[in-house]
Amino acid sequence: MKKKFPVFAILVLAYFLFPTEAHSAWTQPKGHAYNQLTYAFYHTDHRFSTLEKSADSITTGYVTGVGDGDDVKRYKSADFIAHSITYYGEYGIIDMLTVFTAIPLKMTRSEDTIKYTGERGPYGIGDINFGLRFKLADNLFGTGLLMSAQGTVKIPEAYKYENPLTHLSLGDGQYDTILAILFGKGFSKGYSVLNIGYQYRFENNQFNSFKPSDQIRVTINGGYPLSSKLELRGILDYTKSIGNATVSNEILEEYANLGNDTSSFGEHVLVRDGLNLEPDILNLGVGLAYSFNMKGKNMQAVLSYNKDISGMKGFGTKDAGEGTNYSIALVYLY
Repeated sequence: MKKKFPVFAILVLAYFLFPTEAHSAWTQPKGHAYNQLTYAFYHTDHRFSTLEKSADSITTGYVTGVGDGDDVKRYKSADFIAHSITYYGEYGIIDMLTVFTAIPLKMTRSEDTIKYTGERGPYGIGDINFGLRFKLADNLFGTGLLMSAQGTVKIPEAYKYENPLTHLSLGDGQYDTILAILFGKGFSKGYSVLNIGYQYRFENNQFNSFKPSDQIRVTINGGYPLSSKLELRGILDYTKSIGNATVSNEILEEYANLGNDTSSFGEHVLVRDGLNLEPDILNLGVGLAYSFNMKGKNMQAVLSYNKDISGMKGFGTKDAGEGTNYSIALVYLY
C-alpha cells in the first residue's frame, strides 16, 4: 500500500507581505526615498474551495461554471502560520521614475509538514520583488487624477525550491511579471488610489512542469487624516485567475504514484487545491498610520489588519486559503 502524502503548496503570502505603499500611484521626487520595515503574522486553517468533498474530505465533484460564488464551500484545512519581516523600499531616480523592491524574510509552521515530515516548515528569504513606476500624467485630462505605469518582477532565486507535491517552499518557484496602470487623487482631506494590473505567470519546470494561471489584479486603497498625525487607511484587493493553468502528464502521474486517486478529479484537485494554481482572492484591510519626527527624521508607525473574505457570487475568494494577517511597520522617509 502506497503512503499517501498531502500536496504541499506555499500559501499566497505575497498578497499580504507586499506592503500597501507598493500600490501608491505617486513617484518619489529625485533623490528621495521611502523605507518600510514590516513584521507580519499570517494564519489560516480554512479554505474556500470549488471542490465538493465528503465528510471524510474525499473529493466527490467540482464546480464547472465560472463565477459560481454560491457553490464555493468553506472547509477546514491544515493549520498554517507564517511570521515575516519584510523590507520595502522606494527611491526616486528622477521625479518621474521610481525604483522599488520588497524583500521578505519568512518563518513558517505547517501542521501538514509536522505530521508528514517531522519538520515545522521552511524559513529564510522568500520571493523578491523588484519594479519601476513611471509617472505618465499629473493632471489627466484636467480631472486632477495622477496616472502612472508600473512593472514588477517576482524573483524566486533566494530559496531552495522543493518538489511541490511533497514539500513546502518559501515561494511558488517561478518568475512572475505584473504590468499595471495606477491612478491617484488627493482631496482636501485624504487620498485614494486605483491599481489595475495583469500578472503573467511563467511555467514552473523545476520538477515535473506546471503553469499557474495568469491573473487580473485590482486594488483600491486610500487614507483619511483623523488628526495632524494620525491617518486611517483602507484597502480592497481582488485577484482573479483567468483559468489558464496547466499541469503536465508527468506531474499527474507522480501525484498518482503518491497514492492519490486521479481517475476522476485528479487534475482538478491538483490545480484547484494541491498546487493552488487558479486562486481568486478578495481581501479587505484596515490600518492606522501615526506620523512623528525622531531626531529630525520623518517617521511613521503603521498597524494593519487584513482578511480574506468570501465575498458574493462571482466576486470573492475561492480555491485559496482563508487567511488573516496582522502587521506592524516602521517607516522612514527622506
